[in-house]
Order: sequence, then C-alpha cells, then structure tokens
Amino acid sequence: MSIISKERHIGTIKSTTSSSVTVILDEDLVSMERTISNKMYRIGQIGQFIIIPVGEVEIIGVINKAYNVSELNKEIEAQVIGSVLESRFQKGVVAYPTMGSDAYMTDEEGIATVFASFSQYGFAVGDISGYAGERQYIDPNKFFGKHVAVVGSSGSGKSTTVASILQKVQMFSNTHVIILDIHNEYSAAFREYGNLINLTELEMPYWFMNFEEMREMFVDENELTAQSQIQMLKDLVLNAKKAKNPGLQSVITVDSPVFYDLNEVRAKFQFYDTERISAAAGVREGPFFGNFTRFLVRLDSKMTDKRYEFMFRPRKFTDSNALKAILNKLFGIEDKKQITVIDLSGVPFDIVNTIVALLARTVFDFNFWNKNKSDFPVLMLFEEAHNYLPQIPTPQNRAARKIVERIAKEGRKYGVCCMIVSQRPSELSETILSQCNNFVIMRLTNPNDQAFVKKLVPDAFAGMFDILPAMRQGEALFVGDATALPSRVMLDFPNPPPNSADIMFYDKWVSAENPTDVSTVVDRWWKQERDIKE
Repeated sequence: MSIISKERHIGTIKSTTSSSVTVILDEDLVSMERTISNKMYRIGQIGQFIIIPVGEVEIIGVINKAYNVSELNKEIEAQVIGSVLESRFQKGVVAYPTMGSDAYMTDEEGIATVFASFSQYGFAVGDISGYAGERQYIDPNKFFGKHVAVVGSSGSGKSTTVASILQKVQMFSNTHVIILDIHNEYSAAFREYGNLINLTELEMPYWFMNFEEMREMFVDENELTAQSQIQMLKDLVLNAKKAKNPGLQSVITVDSPVFYDLNEVRAKFQFYDTERISAAAGVREGPFFGNFTRFLVRLDSKMTDKRYEFMFRPRKFTDSNALKAILNKLFGIEDKKQITVIDLSGVPFDIVNTIVALLARTVFDFNFWNKNKSDFPVLMLFEEAHNYLPQIPTPQNRAARKIVERIAKEGRKYGVCCMIVSQRPSELSETILSQCNNFVIMRLTNPNDQAFVKKLVPDAFAGMFDILPAMRQGEALFVGDATALPSRVMLDFPNPPPNSADIMFYDKWVSAENPTDVSTVVDRWWKQERDIKE
C-alpha cells in the first residue's frame, strides 16, 4: 500500500473469527488519541478502518465495538471486510490474521489508497464519515447499471440523497431517468434539466393498458361472474382494436398499445347484460343477462370521474400514432431534457398501482423492442415503493408488482434499471430487493426494517448495521458492487434541493410569511388546481 508505520500501530489481535477480529489496544492509548505529523487522531471510533498485515496482504477491518477490559486495558472489535493485494483493494479476505498479529490505524492517506479502486471515474457521492474531505468514489456503471435500493426512515434524507446522486448525471445529453414522484418533491431539484410532467397533462390513455391492467382496474375477481367478465372484456377489446386498426389486424393482440373506442366496448357489454332472446316459449333472458351489471357500474364510475380524465377522456391522443408522441414526451426527447419527473401527487390513490404498472411496462416494452437498447439505458425511480410494490400482493397492486419484478429480474438485459426508494423495506417485495446489487441505507429506526435489510447483504457486513438508528440526516451506508467496500458516507447536499424539507411548525406558529385565505384554498380545491412548483 503501504500506510503501515510504527507510529500508526494501535494494538495486537487477541482473537479472530471468519468475519471479525478483536484487538487489544496498546497501553499508551489511555486517552484513545494519537498525534501524527502534528495532527491528532481519535482511535477506536465506530466506523473507522484498521489495517492488519498478513504477509504480503493487508486486511481491512471496520470498527463496530470498543470497550474497557480493565482500567488500563482497552479492546476494539472490527468487522473484516476486504483485502489489499498489490496495492489494489478487493472484497473478501485473502488470508486471515492470527492471534498476535499487529493492527494499525488509518489516516486520510491510507483511506484514499483503500478507496482509490473507483476514483478513475471521478464520480464521488460525498465525504467518508470520520475522514473529512476524503471522498467516497463509486463505479457509476455498476451503480446505475445494476438495481439500487435507497431505504431509510422518514426524515433520514432519502429525497435529498436521490436528488444529489441524479444531479451528478443530469447534464449528460443521453441520460434517461424517469422519476415516479408520488409527493411532487423532485420538480424543484431538476428545473434546468428536468422534463417536468403532470400526469393529467401528459395523458396516459386507457388504450395503453394491457389486458392484465384492464382486468385489475375493471374486474372484481371475488364476484361469481368474474370469469365471464374477464373473457368478454378480452374478446370485445381485441375486436375493437382490430376494427380501429385494419392495417394491423394480423398482428394485433389484446395487449397491443393501439387505439380503440371504449364507448363501443361499453355499449356491447350493456347489450349482453340486458339481452333478451325470442323463443318458441316466449321471450327469455340471454346467456349473459345480468352478469355485467356490477362491471358496468365500475366502468362508468371511472369513465365519468373527472379525476380520471387523463385516462378515459384523452383530448390529444385519440389515434394509435399518438403512442410515438407520448413516448417522445415521456423520455424527454422532444424537449432534450434528461430527467423526467412525473408528478403523481394528483392521481387518485386507488389507481396509482395501475398507473405505475402502465408507466413501468411502457418503458420496459419500449426498450424490449429497441434494437439500440444498449445505447438507450433508462433508470426508473420508484418513490414510496412500499405503497405499490408490497411484500404481500393484493388484486389491486398485482400488475405493478409483477412488471417491476420482471424489470428487476430481466431489465438489465434490455437497458432498464430500477432505483427503489422506501421508508419501509420490510414491507417491500423481497423479490425486487433481492435483485438489487447496490444499497444506500440511511437511518432506520424500525427493528423489523433493520433486520430485513441485514438479510439482504452478505453476513460479513452485518455488524456495520448496528449503527443504523444513530446515523445523521443525509448520512448513508453504501453497500454493493459499485463501492470498493461498505462505508458510511455524508452525502453531498443537492443544489437545488428537492421540495422535501420539513415544515417548521414552531417557527410558522410564531410568524407565518404568507397568510392563508380559506376562500382561495377552497376554490383551488374545487378546481383541483396545484402549482407544479409545490
């Protein structure tokens, strides 16, 4: 490396296991401080790194425990996380130290050497905690090209972390990031390079839906007539698509994203639901009489609800060629914008699952059919993912969970990757999280979430997670393929920041800047008006 010198010696190995070592500290470390080159270092702090030479190899450990054995004797425990061989860090232990082996402290120079593996990219996300000014470099190809999970309790700084990382790639002309923004937080962070879209303005017409999404939205599978509804919906939609697209009749399926008239489909459902047939014995009810009454009620409630106008009353996109215009807008191609922020805050919660499924599948299908997919990689960010990608699926969120699980398992082959953001990782689909190769883990206070996250990473790093409840806002553990070794990082603050800051209750109670007029609020409420900057 080598950063080993007599003045950096801190102790000897007392015991060792397959994943950790216990170090007896030198007797002169009574104050747990050491001065080197006129600079004072504190020894034994949680999260600091130590070096243990074993022949030509230097073993790297991270301190996770420090304690007094007696008045004069102190010990530390360190998780063994990697090795330095021929001046290059690699994960895994090449050779284990033996009892009596020497242990050394690290300083800024040593940390820079350890973390130099990915510095050639110049892609730093923040400062290494405990080593002010020493930058945490990651491999951006392995970070963005393999699925990422960003998890942390509410208020831990997830939104600022996401904004900070994405702002480092927003200026590249071929960047393609799509953020599904549940609370309209990110528009403020990407004003210059952002393709800011309110979903109601974009319009995602009903004919974009594949059959599974239609079934999820319109059919209650607990009804006795559910199978009849499903089969009739499939037949009528397929016929309606063929009727409106005669040039594509031979290739159209019920899942093809082509225009059809939903009113015509509804009229035929109405016909079969009320059909009466004349027979020798008189007039009798048709074979589907009354089977679709509840289905029609659900369909009508969606088609006539003003909140659903962007799906069921499209004004601009009323023919199949509109698909091209929508995709150009979705990827920011027409406006040459790299970060697409889709504001879902005004979308009714009961169809967020369907919209997420629709958007995710549209992006995946686009690159599935794109012969230049390797030159058009897309990152999809799923904010508040536990709400629609749950561990235990329901009929209402089955489609969203299924398509994102497919992206998690197959997306990298087609240039589509996920960034999963959640405050409740224990409630997320384990299938999706198990496919993530990189984790940005922020403060977690819930014991179930802490235990769940520990299961997702190698056992050798499990000891690092004991510090999760005590981490600062904006501080995170970076674990995964994109980092030389797991480490605590104080992330760079984004500029501009997202609109995710806590409201200062006490300060605003003392003195509010802008008075609230009830009449104005109610008027906006009635008209469903919200500013994009909110």
